Amino acid sequence: EGLQIPNLPGYRPKPEKRANNARKQIWSISHGVAIADEAQPNTATLINSNSAASIPLATQPKIAHAGKRFLKDGGKVLCFYGYFKEAVYESQIENYRIRQCEIFYYLEDDTIQVVEKKLENSGCPQGNFANRQRLPKDMGNEVYYNLDDLNLGATLDVFGRVLFITDCNVSTRKYLREVVGRPEEVLRPVPGEEDVYTAMRKEFMSRETGRDESVAHNIRKNPMKVFAEAQLGKTVNNSTRQGFLEYDRKVLRLDCIWDDRESLYGDLQRFTLQYYLADDTMELLTVLGPNSGRDPYKKMVKRGKLAKNRHDPDSPVWHWRDFQIGTVVDVFSKHLLIVSADAPTYAFYDQKGMPLDPPLELVQEEPVVAKRELPPYNGFGSEEDSLASCVGSLVPHLPKIKQGESKVMRFAAKMESKNPEDVDRNFTVSFYLVDNSVQIHEPPKRNSGIVGGSFLSRMKLRTAEGLITEEYFYVGAEIQLAGHPFILVDADEGTLRHMEGKPDLFEYSNIKNIMAVYALSLGEAAASGELAAEFQAYDPEGTGVVSTKAVKKILMKYKCSYYYGGPPEQAVITVSRKLGNKVNVDYNKFIAAIIDPTVLDTIY
Repeated sequence: EGLQIPNLPGYRPKPEKRANNARKQIWSISHGVAIADEAQPNTATLINSNSAASIPLATQPKIAHAGKRFLKDGGKVLCFYGYFKEAVYESQIENYRIRQCEIFYYLEDDTIQVVEKKLENSGCPQGNFANRQRLPKDMGNEVYYNLDDLNLGATLDVFGRVLFITDCNVSTRKYLREVVGRPEEVLRPVPGEEDVYTAMRKEFMSRETGRDESVAHNIRKNPMKVFAEAQLGKTVNNSTRQGFLEYDRKVLRLDCIWDDRESLYGDLQRFTLQYYLADDTMELLTVLGPNSGRDPYKKMVKRGKLAKNRHDPDSPVWHWRDFQIGTVVDVFSKHLLIVSADAPTYAFYDQKGMPLDPPLELVQEEPVVAKRELPPYNGFGSEEDSLASCVGSLVPHLPKIKQGESKVMRFAAKMESKNPEDVDRNFTVSFYLVDNSVQIHEPPKRNSGIVGGSFLSRMKLRTAEGLITEEYFYVGAEIQLAGHPFILVDADEGTLRHMEGKPDLFEYSNIKNIMAVYALSLGEAAASGELAAEFQAYDPEGTGVVSTKAVKKILMKYKCSYYYGGPPEQAVITVSRKLGNKVNVDYNKFIAAIIDPTVLDTIY
């Protein structure tokens, strides 16, 4: 007896079985559903206090036929409306505040859930006031609220708050009248108390924001919420599924106009009416023309059903059977006239046995195009600077240079003046092909009394006919430049080649035209041999060539030189270059070309 066995494995005998103090399971499975078996009391107790967390577990007798009741009333919930008062201290406006609640009663197991409505900027924690549970009616006797206690005008004591039931929804009223058998007198709404602060707050917000607080601004449900409601028994509305299966992605397009030209600043606008056959909705798109001056917003009216009379809430909506060419559609006070449709729309109406009329022909006045008249050049600055204020941008841009336009035509010139001091002045006239500008330079001459240098800076010049261009320049031309008359007496080799390369533009560099003109005055003399004798008189050695000076004398003798209205000095230079060696002229070729112009084709 006094021997103490050590408390080690293998030394102590097998201990006695301990009592099972585990919490007993009160749930049982009935028809595949877990039902609380309340006939088995749970001996475990919670902390004995007055808080809601110390309520002992239910020990009511087992509900008879719990499984059948679940199958009968499963998913059925009754909704009652009520409120409770909350004291407000230290406020001049109110002594208490009314807090609206919704009471949900679940018929399957007599549980109740209380949810407080959320108010904007209330400052109070709102939402789920009491979780779904069996609310105790008498804590001492473990009596709970049931459907018989939920009457309009009754009160419920829920955890120290007194709820006043004032009304219920339509489905609850129908269930209480038809199933429970309550008379109509007890189902009438009971007027509740008005919250002074809430009324003042609505009036303040309506005054500050202009928002009508009596209108409910519902938010579109989240797709996940729709799916969850469908799982609970609220199936999806399939009323439009037939149209979706038959007309999915099929759209009717009708061209419309809105003639608002009678009003101030009105205009004729075009729209496209798109009608979606899948759900009978329509949208209005704006058709913007070039330079319309309107904002680039394509959609005028978003997709939806359009009522024929928007002021009548019971008005029917527009349907595709109501459309026809010439129909006037009232879209928010815009009277749209249907004038045409696309080819698939015509084919759809033909298939339905309602063919559309031909498109309407619109007579539209042509807009008056104002002709822009440029002001005359006043002589100050360059003409481009003056025109920049009338045409194009004020920011100057470099001109586009084409190949060959960088050439410069240079001529030797003399001033035609009656002043003796200007007779012997020599000038160099440069014409720039890139921008048709002219520059005049006077070479310095000793003891002339005139300072040489730049006589005219590079600029564009004009005449009475217009801007001076390259065809105005040739040897022998008399041209007015910057208010001074000039005679062009010579040109450099590059200028002569440039003019010969454009025989259509420079007629005095075209040998065929020159010989045709000379043939009018020298044709008889060349055919009779008289012209050959004149050239041989200046060629005593019989070389067959004469100088250009001799050619000028012969032309003057026959009155076909420049002084008698004939071709200018440029023509003689062209003859010497084409029928000679640029200094002398082969008079045999000259006479042969006058007699027979086709000789020129064999020469070249």
